[in-house]
Amino acid sequence: MKKLGLFLSGLGAAALITGTAHAGPKFYFGEGKDLEIFLMGQIWGVYGTNVDIPGTTGLKENKGDLYIRRGRFGFKGHLMKNLSWKIWFAHDNLGRDDLNPVDAARGAVKTSGLTYSKFEVWDAYFTWSADKQFANISFGYFRPQIGKESITSGFAVLSFEKGLPNFYVRRHIIGKPDKGTSEKYGRASGNGRIFLVNWGGLYKSKGWSLNWNLGVGDNQNYTDSQNWSPLWSARVAISIGDPEMKKYKLGYKQTYFGKRNGITIGLNYGHQGEGIDRTKSKKFDKNEMYGIDVLANYGPVDLVGEYDILKRDWSDGTSYSDKVWIIKAGYNFKLANGQFVQPTVSYSVFDPDSNGNSIYKKKKNTWWDVGVNWYISKQRAKLILHYSSGKVENYSGTQDAKSSYVGLGFQFKI
Repeated sequence: MKKLGLFLSGLGAAALITGTAHAGPKFYFGEGKDLEIFLMGQIWGVYGTNVDIPGTTGLKENKGDLYIRRGRFGFKGHLMKNLSWKIWFAHDNLGRDDLNPVDAARGAVKTSGLTYSKFEVWDAYFTWSADKQFANISFGYFRPQIGKESITSGFAVLSFEKGLPNFYVRRHIIGKPDKGTSEKYGRASGNGRIFLVNWGGLYKSKGWSLNWNLGVGDNQNYTDSQNWSPLWSARVAISIGDPEMKKYKLGYKQTYFGKRNGITIGLNYGHQGEGIDRTKSKKFDKNEMYGIDVLANYGPVDLVGEYDILKRDWSDGTSYSDKVWIIKAGYNFKLANGQFVQPTVSYSVFDPDSNGNSIYKKKKNTWWDVGVNWYISKQRAKLILHYSSGKVENYSGTQDAKSSYVGLGFQFKI
């Protein structure tokens, strides 16, 4: 415990010394042209407390890991009044060790190999607002707008790490690149991005609002020289009470610091016809995702929920239907200095099809998280302290993999 205390107190002191972050520089060039530079990061210190991976021996159970979980920098602006753009880059998991307990808890068990740190384009797209309410056309490299946990930034969630729907929805509907024949680490991470065109809008009326997105894209991860079909994505969300957003955008929140009184219910659907799962070298005839999500914010109370069904028909006649869901809750206490302290709790389950045809076989994943978020300057400067635990059933035969950890993190946005 002494080692743990020294480890976490060191990260906490570094975070407090950093102080409050402010907005990045913005430049104006006239006629609706502008450019903004931004920088974001999450520095994490995690300490594994209960790590058990079947088939491995001599693991260091009580092991600390200090690294940059998420690093971003980029540019955004306008080419003209109704044509905006954004390009940003990621350097995630920089300095992450072998046997990271965060990964093991969410089902990504890896005991060796420092292959996580990558520098890559994260988003690169334009949005043409032909009509700010009804016709916002985005085109480029970004996330299809399905799966609420997936399309919500990791900088805006209540939990320490994003919940299981983020990872399982992305792997199922988007996939991840193979390593190729000449590249050791592949070209990109499984970041949930593809090239697509998306039509979106936001209609607001008294007491309710409607937000929608319809996209069609080229999913490079499920395509080869002999197999291709477009990925269709659709999400429709209705809000009762205060709207989820003031104007249309590709970005979502899970807390409004007591300023919203409303509930949003979203319906999600993704579909791709024939394709190939490149990492499995296995063809499929149809790949689909159905989902419903709920976001309720009433004063200091924040509630988040999502339930997704992941279905695939393999070309050999087999199929599967996996399910993944999450619930989260948080309560905001406003301090006299304007800062917020928010205790939160989260619980999530991935339940694969019992027929064993899933890409995860019969490996059921359960994960829970409890902790406190201290918003020093809302999302611009945030200190987080959580305890999380996860289990992967049937990881090796009938044996389960387990991982628990204490995590302390500092988040900043400039």
